[in-house]
Amino acid sequence: MKQAQKGRYGIWLFLLVFAAGILHSLKGLLHQETFQWIMNQNEYRTMLAETAGLLAAFCAFGLLIPGRRQRIGAATLLLSIFLWAHQVFFPVLVSGLYMAYLVFAGRFLRTVLWKLPEEDGIDADFLTGSAFLIAVFCLMSALGIGSIPYLTGFVLISGAAVMIAWKLHSSRNQPQEAVEAEKHPWNHKEIILLAFVMAMICLQAGRLNISVDYDSLWYGVRSGYVLNNGRGIYENMGTIGIVYTYSKGFEVLNLPLSLLPSYSFLTSVNLWLAVGVLYMGFRIGRLYIDRERSVFLAALLSATPGIMNMAVTAKSDVMTLLIQEIMIYYLLYYIKAGPRSWRYLCYGISAFLLSLTLKPTALVFSTAVFGMTLLYILGKGFLPQLKSRTQNTGSLAVLAASVLALAGIWARTIVITGLPLTSVFSSLLTKLGFQMKYPFEVNTIPNSAPTGSIKDQALHLAKRIYGFFLSPAGRDMDHVILAWGGFVLYFLFLLWIISRFYGKDVDRTNNRNLSVLLAMVYIPFLLVNLVSLVMLNQVDGNYFMLFYVLTAVYVLKTASDTGEKAVWKAAVGAGTGIFLFSLFVTSMTNWSWSVGFSPPSFRHKGYYNHQEAARQDMAFKGNERIWDILASDPRTRLIAVGDHPQVLSFPCSAQSYDDITGVWGNVVLVKKMDYFVEFMDYAKTDYVYVQAGYTGEDLRSYTLVKDLIEWGKLVPVCYEKGNLLAAVDVKGEHSQVSVQASKEFEQYYLKKEAEEQQ
Repeated sequence: MKQAQKGRYGIWLFLLVFAAGILHSLKGLLHQETFQWIMNQNEYRTMLAETAGLLAAFCAFGLLIPGRRQRIGAATLLLSIFLWAHQVFFPVLVSGLYMAYLVFAGRFLRTVLWKLPEEDGIDADFLTGSAFLIAVFCLMSALGIGSIPYLTGFVLISGAAVMIAWKLHSSRNQPQEAVEAEKHPWNHKEIILLAFVMAMICLQAGRLNISVDYDSLWYGVRSGYVLNNGRGIYENMGTIGIVYTYSKGFEVLNLPLSLLPSYSFLTSVNLWLAVGVLYMGFRIGRLYIDRERSVFLAALLSATPGIMNMAVTAKSDVMTLLIQEIMIYYLLYYIKAGPRSWRYLCYGISAFLLSLTLKPTALVFSTAVFGMTLLYILGKGFLPQLKSRTQNTGSLAVLAASVLALAGIWARTIVITGLPLTSVFSSLLTKLGFQMKYPFEVNTIPNSAPTGSIKDQALHLAKRIYGFFLSPAGRDMDHVILAWGGFVLYFLFLLWIISRFYGKDVDRTNNRNLSVLLAMVYIPFLLVNLVSLVMLNQVDGNYFMLFYVLTAVYVLKTASDTGEKAVWKAAVGAGTGIFLFSLFVTSMTNWSWSVGFSPPSFRHKGYYNHQEAARQDMAFKGNERIWDILASDPRTRLIAVGDHPQVLSFPCSAQSYDDITGVWGNVVLVKKMDYFVEFMDYAKTDYVYVQAGYTGEDLRSYTLVKDLIEWGKLVPVCYEKGNLLAAVDVKGEHSQVSVQASKEFEQYYLKKEAEEQQ
């Protein structure tokens, strides 16, 4: 009796501390001027009203409409109206069809050609299709036929061939008995949770057009110009910004969508992948907990802005997380199914290798999880036992596709830079004997950890943890609030404490090996994330996406293992607070600080033409003629001296002056005119553009351009409202004509006033 009473006190203490923490965070957010301004905007209020209406409608469809098909039909109709109203219907549809192509191509390869079982799942299909297509695109590029029209043609032809072959294959086989659609219908709690998930997905979809962020504009939506100059991905584009040399598996995979007129055709790919992230969270959860609690886990992930706010960028974070989840799921399933089902191990290894093609930092985070799992497999003697020759060959074929994809993507970076990986790894690789090519600089691993006493370092870590969990304010947390997940971790941390209070996390079922492996993987991974939190100069909330997923699985499993209904009821009660708080935070935050949804309209083409909007904006700023010159050939190579990244919107292969002189470039290239001429020759630069009012006499960019004109290396083509477009002639010489051109530059270019430069 006393134990039960203590348990009740513990539950109430958990709820009280949780509520106090959330209210403390809410108070801090409401005192920030940015959030006060956002909440006063009509666009924000309208967005909240629409989201609330969608949530209510999805709940009503699930609870009131009888029949599974009828519910899905009603929800699909409402979703289609919503997407059309916010001008993203065709981007979501086309990107969805492309994702379906990857899945069905993967299924055809796995089940028809390589004779692997269909029941392995849609995740294995997506993994196989993605790895295979990246490998094919790399091969086509190596053969010099990797232009985007050729890549698109391959997708269309192979898609049609797969459909025909699949139909013929199905007709030759006995039709399988129809599987009962709903052996176990969704209960009311699950329906409400799924309605919340749908509402959070719609919240992101509604702002696809207006949430194009800095990094996406910098390189994500320009992959059609900065990855492919007509022959494929191995051509050196002459761009020096290190972001152009990252592992580009995600961008290469989506090249067929990259030249469409709306950026949303690319960003909506991540929306579909985010759905996959939630689904895989559910799948991993089902290895440990029942369906209802796994749905709660998926809803909790959808309530994490650190995951869902990445669904409307053109960056590779969401796909990296999805492939990492697939890796974790199949490694766990291999432990569960036993060594004779070694194809699951092949899937896990394939996902690990494919993740390395997507993002440089995956080398750390994917390897941390994969390495610990491999140690467990070797330590427990779960070595693969080869089965039939057919399944052995098929499993190796899936693995080979990922090996080829990784080799093809890393080969691009080696061809351009001399290293297989860039970013913070360049300093490590050069110490191992690799040579970085001209004109790139070696970058070191950033370290913001204090060098003082252990006490100072502990205080530094405590301050960052507090900011990350409860108070993402100030310069140190600028990028945390944009994709925050700390408040979810705060909830999970408290839930773990109360769960441990009630009972030990001991699984005596057949899943014991899975439980031990989860703990073995999670604890070192926690330490890796803590180290990164200390060391990084700039902490981004999305750096910890995989950590959010693993923590949710680990803690919800722990809470479930207590066997105490009171613990789970408390988790659901506090989770309701998380969902409401998340709706508030997610609705106000995104990487571009856009407010509300795309303006509603029903008279349009089904998409928003970002390229035309960029052209009109450039014309308004006095660049209409310049735009037409550069647009005449998308292979044109341009160095743009102007506001970054907006100046990169010209429809050609453009890099900015900031790319060259910024922290990820090489400022030495502008120290002397001869250095810059050498770089333009290396980059095969066709034009230099100088934005009106961007530079002035006291700035290096102005004197550099003036000297280049005077020495005949730049030949002005036109001046338009103070903007300059000049053709590059690296063999040009000093002459009376060039001197006169230099004087005209001083006369016609609209300089930045000296007092503005201070």
